[in-house]
Amino acid sequence: MPGVVGAWTAGELGLKVGAIVERGVETPIERPILASDAVRFEGEAVAVIAAESDYEAADAVEAVTVELTEPDLVEAHVIESSHGFGDADSAFRGAAVTVREELGMARIEGAAIEPRACLADWHDSEQRLDMRASVGWVHGLRDTVAGCLGLEPDQVVALSEDVGGSFGAKNQTYPEYVVAAAVSRLLKRPVRWVAGRVEDGLTTAQAHGARLDLELAADADGRLRGVRGRIDWPIGAYVTRGAMMSHGYASHMVSAYRLPAMDLAITARTAPGPAASFIRGGGRPVGNFGIERMLDRLARKLGLDPVELRRRNLIPAEAMPHETGFPGQVYDGGDYRRLLDLATERAGHREVRARQKHGETVGVGVAMCVESTGIGMPEPSRVLLHPDGTAEVIAGSTPQGQGHLTFLAQVAADRLGWPLDKVVVRAGDSRGVPFSAVTAGSRTAVEVGNSVALSAAAARRQLLERAANLLEAAPEDLEVTQDGVAVRGAPGRGASLADLVGEGLATFETWDSHGAPAWASSCHVAVVAVDLETAGVEMERYVIAHDSGRAINPLLLEGQLQGGYAHGLGYGLFEEALYSEEGALRSASFLDYTIPSPPELAVEPELIHTETASSHNPEGFRGVGEAGTIAVPAAIANAVEDALYAAGREICVGEVPVTPLRLWRLLNG
Repeated sequence: MPGVVGAWTAGELGLKVGAIVERGVETPIERPILASDAVRFEGEAVAVIAAESDYEAADAVEAVTVELTEPDLVEAHVIESSHGFGDADSAFRGAAVTVREELGMARIEGAAIEPRACLADWHDSEQRLDMRASVGWVHGLRDTVAGCLGLEPDQVVALSEDVGGSFGAKNQTYPEYVVAAAVSRLLKRPVRWVAGRVEDGLTTAQAHGARLDLELAADADGRLRGVRGRIDWPIGAYVTRGAMMSHGYASHMVSAYRLPAMDLAITARTAPGPAASFIRGGGRPVGNFGIERMLDRLARKLGLDPVELRRRNLIPAEAMPHETGFPGQVYDGGDYRRLLDLATERAGHREVRARQKHGETVGVGVAMCVESTGIGMPEPSRVLLHPDGTAEVIAGSTPQGQGHLTFLAQVAADRLGWPLDKVVVRAGDSRGVPFSAVTAGSRTAVEVGNSVALSAAAARRQLLERAANLLEAAPEDLEVTQDGVAVRGAPGRGASLADLVGEGLATFETWDSHGAPAWASSCHVAVVAVDLETAGVEMERYVIAHDSGRAINPLLLEGQLQGGYAHGLGYGLFEEALYSEEGALRSASFLDYTIPSPPELAVEPELIHTETASSHNPEGFRGVGEAGTIAVPAAIANAVEDALYAAGREICVGEVPVTPLRLWRLLNG
């Protein structure tokens, strides 16, 4: 057809390995680059066409016929895991009161407004591939593409300066990127692939979809004794790293409370759709939703205000550091009671109760959150000092709108004693450092920030050592400027920066948390009005009191919380990936998959900042990338239920999103 330069099916791309197998995954299911023996979900690619223009490629696709035979029923691949601590059986045997509920969080899509894209450029004379893709992990992209094409990792340059929104869903290496690389090598020319909106919805990772059957035990005064139950969730058609979220589900069910015992059985099973991924919150919202909804249900049964029940069970500040009981989970500081008091007072908790007595259908919902920030992997960085006074910081993490370049420059400038405008940060290039972990898990400030602090401090130390030798002075008697190093109290006695660094001074350091995350904490309070006739929910106020450790850049921190709230609002009221019984996605575009837009965000979150330095890293940093998201679904569901109870409707709001249709069905039986 006009403009078509090639068309290929599986086995024709010249690949050494025709599937992606992610390392560190238990019992993985290989994800084929192009499907051949079976198609496991709608949208999975079976062939590729290269053409001179988008239009010519689209026309050629219409001419392709795909013949499928209906397969025998394939049994789901199941991963079972158990999580817990303490003696749950004893906790429930001796309990004065128990509550049990079935809860649910809808399956959600990554839903970045900018679809996934890549550009592959094979340089045949150098046997090198330049690969640009909208990913959150350039080293993962490099290694996966190199492995599939049979190349050495240093033959692939992976670049991702601007991701265009990820929220975790774009972090993994998708088959389309390998296809583009292979076609570029076959054609010996650059190849671009950009997903259409529906294509992106069909193929980009999803998360949640969890069904929770939980039981909570307590003493007569509401003191918690234990939690137990089952969680079942879909992981898409392939078992990838995203299928490993069960641990996060369980660990974040502890939240901010003294919880003596836990016994959770979690089942992850394959299902139609793309492979699951860590989408903003990375499983944490599911565990948080479970415990925070169960606390409200317990409060209803005991006749207590949910705020008072939480206050009785919160871990006190004087108990820090606190071993939660969950294996390896040690909270490294924070004042949870203060967060609760600050947030409920700002949100007007008492005023809402007064309005309810006057007949208003309003509700207030509270949700605590303690979030692990950092993923416990070593993180390298470089700092280069140039003769012109420029300090160059090289990090491996990939910015996605979080302001990495800004706050890493601030960390470096602070540790170097350097003017901020003379610090340049480079990231998103696989050549920068030998290895870097994925941008996820609220880890960049904690792990990359501490690494850059080490490298910058090492650069300053080297500079002072060189100056001390040259000037025959003790390092503590020297002062550093961007022009050089001078001896205090000795005008004219110094050395220029050019003399000290020569062609450049370079340091390379690695920060290793040895698996100990920093734990950020927050209290979310939602105030909503509910229309009992239309089942509409209107946000009136939203307050977040948070502790994100030592703040690097307060403005970026606020932006993260505001964006996180918007994402959590989607989980709570709007977002739902719907599949038919035949496995067809019914919400592949924004015509059917609803994300919050400006009218829904007219109520901005009110932020209250507190600060407790983490004892798990030298800089005292805690992450904030997901702190604004995790507790929002629980806070909203709690607020809606509170409004219903105030109106005399004793209804459990057990599922999110709380759409008008779902709430109308609850109200009308």
